[in-house]
Amino acid sequence: MKAQLLHQREVCTSARCNPIAPFQQVHRRHAHHTSRPVTLRATRTPEYCVIVDEHNRVVGAEPRDDTVRNRLLGRGSYVLVTNDRGELLVSKRSANKDVYSGHWDVVIAGVVRAGEEYEDTAARELSEEIGVSEAAARAGLRRLFVFPYQDSSCHVWGCAFTFAHGGGQLRLQEEEVDWAGFRSWEQVDRMLSEERFTPVGKHILQLYRQEQQQG
Repeated sequence: MKAQLLHQREVCTSARCNPIAPFQQVHRRHAHHTSRPVTLRATRTPEYCVIVDEHNRVVGAEPRDDTVRNRLLGRGSYVLVTNDRGELLVSKRSANKDVYSGHWDVVIAGVVRAGEEYEDTAARELSEEIGVSEAAARAGLRRLFVFPYQDSSCHVWGCAFTFAHGGGQLRLQEEEVDWAGFRSWEQVDRMLSEERFTPVGKHILQLYRQEQQQG
């Protein structure tokens, strides 16, 4: 069954969409008055991640780069997304991701930022990565379980959720997701045996299936 996809490719050159555009225009108008080129760089506010102890108690916050590079123990939210046919959303992570780049995944995932709770992060990631409104995400999220996880790339206290997608086209965040589509569970199992998936996503899927079997 073919998955429906939509990659949004919007280009905006207005000052509203490009906050440094007015400065670029000023520089072009007055370029003949200076003998030295001026390089303007857009700055981005550092993303701070929640840091926890071995009992999942918050002990501070650190910049994302430091958290990933030093494998500090943080929090992450992971969402299994299904459609009205019971199929599971499978996605291909961008090669630009700092963790598990280019891997396939069975969850929409993100690190918990300073000031966020697990549900906040899950709703934000659903909105950013596949275009679900945060209001719809919050209304539809169902918390499953909290779990510790560690591998060579990831050190986290995670929280798993399910979310039932209401239909319509997926609006993908190109910086984060290369491809996404719904697949039957049989197709997912076949992909898991043939493709490279994130270890933490596979672990969550195993825990979810165990929980389902136990009722």
